[in-house]
Amino acid sequence: MENKTKKGKVALISVFDKTGIANFAKKLQALGWEIIATEGTGKELIKNRISFTPALKVSKNPNKLKDCVKTISFRIETGILFDRSDLKQVKEIEELNIKPIDIVVCNFPPLKKLVKTIKDFHVKNIDVGGPLMVRAAATNFKYVWVVVDPSDYSKVIEVLQNRKNANKFRQQLAIKAFRYTFTYDKEIVEFLKKNKIDKCLKVPKNL
Repeated sequence: MENKTKKGKVALISVFDKTGIANFAKKLQALGWEIIATEGTGKELIKNRISFTPALKVSKNPNKLKDCVKTISFRIETGILFDRSDLKQVKEIEELNIKPIDIVVCNFPPLKKLVKTIKDFHVKNIDVGGPLMVRAAATNFKYVWVVVDPSDYSKVIEVLQNRKNANKFRQQLAIKAFRYTFTYDKEIVEFLKKNKIDKCLKVPKNL
């Protein structure tokens, strides 16, 4: 169900916790926003008859090694990170036909849910692309919204509608996003400190 919207702002959605995401996406579309979604989120949107553009079509990544590389892409990260006030960068974005991404909606699988033993510590179970997108959006909060908490969806819609205190609210969302990625990384550090890799893996001799 591909999005037919050609103009307007763009939201990239990639969420593990899909609480309220369909309603949020519908409200964004009602405000004229285009939706880009990753595969798992896309299934939820399809179920709710919400049109979207698949992230792979935007990233132009080959449909290979999907468990390793999903949203890690020059085109996606550049669409989030470029400086909207720099006319040279804006021109380069247009020349490269890169879609500007103005909202990143992303949350990660809880580490404890997927990683219980060192054998579970794998690229399939550790989110790499999600934290990258969240940090990119949070870094560029002057222009980009970053939403990691479903409880913020209604407030985001409210501020998008009336534009009151939008800059301040984007900064608050960025602070929450950096705390979120910090907590996720902290859990990984604590897990690795408690588990030794040599108990379960045969490391190739050339490593």
